[in-house]
Amino acid sequence: MTVEVPAWPVLVMIVGFPLWWATGLTVFVAGLLTIVMVSYLIVAGRLPLVPGLGPLVGFMVWVLACVVMIDASDRLLGYFYRTTILVFVVTAFVYTLRAGAHLTRRRVINALAFLWFFTIVCGVAAMIFPETRLTTPMGMLLPTNLTSNSYVNDLFFPSLAEIQTPYGSPETFYRPAAPFPYANSWGVAIVVLSPAAVAAFLQSRRLGVRAVLVLAFAAMLPPAVATGNRGMFGALALSGVYVVIRLALRDRAVPVLTLGALGLAGAAALVASGLLERIAVRQEYGDSTGTRFTLYEETIRRTLESPLLGYGAPRPSSQTDISAGTQGFVWTLMFSYGFVGLILFLLFLWGTTVRTWRAPGDIDLVLHSTLIAASVAIVVYGLDIMQLLSIMLVAAVLLRRRYELARV
Repeated sequence: MTVEVPAWPVLVMIVGFPLWWATGLTVFVAGLLTIVMVSYLIVAGRLPLVPGLGPLVGFMVWVLACVVMIDASDRLLGYFYRTTILVFVVTAFVYTLRAGAHLTRRRVINALAFLWFFTIVCGVAAMIFPETRLTTPMGMLLPTNLTSNSYVNDLFFPSLAEIQTPYGSPETFYRPAAPFPYANSWGVAIVVLSPAAVAAFLQSRRLGVRAVLVLAFAAMLPPAVATGNRGMFGALALSGVYVVIRLALRDRAVPVLTLGALGLAGAAALVASGLLERIAVRQEYGDSTGTRFTLYEETIRRTLESPLLGYGAPRPSSQTDISAGTQGFVWTLMFSYGFVGLILFLLFLWGTTVRTWRAPGDIDLVLHSTLIAASVAIVVYGLDIMQLLSIMLVAAVLLRRRYELARV
């Protein structure tokens, strides 16, 4: 007899995220839920074996092996922090494949749409109270030598917005960040979660739910503009264009025209809001493009000196005040786990994207755009735990759908 596993371990992480964020317990809860999910999987037995799982398992084995490259105690803590996140999201991916009876596509979409809605609420709050900084209970328990680290401080004493005043700039930029450490993290969350919100709209038959989602999309625009995040808008545009093209190839005239009109209206609203001017000012006074390319060059050069196991974790740069192996999830993987770790992860992500290309139905197609956009976004933006979890859950749902359809 097949033993089914419950949905709650995954849903608790997503629906409970506002609490975990406010208390600083996100990664701690992730570790506990990993143990819970592994226990359920062991009891249930018969783990799902789907194409593409091999590279992901290989990636995790390689991540564990890279611990030998850690050279300092503070970097060891960072290594365990990132590894806990990776183990959790990979376990959640496998668990979602196995939990199809209870963790249905509808429930995953609704949970991710809730996370998207909460991200927008925090973005609006950041515009109203940009200088507010939370003091989490977990942060108060950490020793001073840890919280003195800027990244640790941003995690456990998070501010609602990044406040930036580049030298010579005529204005101060208040960029919404909550419920994540940085404004770029907020932007990546919007990129990977917006397709789930669209999918929630498509699958709901309740007028009230659809109205709330439409209003949330409207409320998303002001904080999105405030971030001045070019990559976010580019990735969202890529998702929209991808869905429109795929629908056009399926001879779906009405959805194509509807999405096209909405896209043009949204673009007009963004231009009217002053987005282009804001981006131009940031580019003139505080643009980091040159710094990014300098950092990327150093990251590649230093990884070539340790191409197999990398360095286990990002390390201080010799040219900038930003650590090598940051400013993009791809670069973090490459620098921390070498070219082998990077290739294994990309084989999983891109392989899953290709395998789920068919994406039958509008909802699956919209979800598939998440993988397309993520493949581009990870080049320039890092992924926090919830962004990476969202990508992995979408990948699991689409792979599970392909597996189930293949058996029919």
